[in-house]
Amino acid sequence: MAHDPLSPAQALRTRIGTAVGGIALLFLLYSVLIVGRLLFGVLVAFGLTVGLYLAYRTFAALDALADAAQRIAATREREVERESRVGSAAERDDRLTERER
Repeated sequence: MAHDPLSPAQALRTRIGTAVGGIALLFLLYSVLIVGRLLFGVLVAFGLTVGLYLAYRTFAALDALADAAQRIAATREREVERESRVGSAAERDDRLTERER
């Protein structure tokens, strides 16, 4: 079954989300209070949180695509097996009718 990706609010409630959010907040505070560069801190904090979330969503989408491809392949294999069984049964029926003649 395909994995249902978390929303940003749900992702922040996880342990990893809380840790990343905390690190981003600490880096933002450090850049504003110690270094004095607000824009740099905002860019890094934004890049950490949003960048990781977008990477997570990308991998979730790729996982869904791989799952769909596997399901399509399994369906096609079942169709081929079904056709081969029907084809061999039809050949057997033809042979029986030829023998009866």
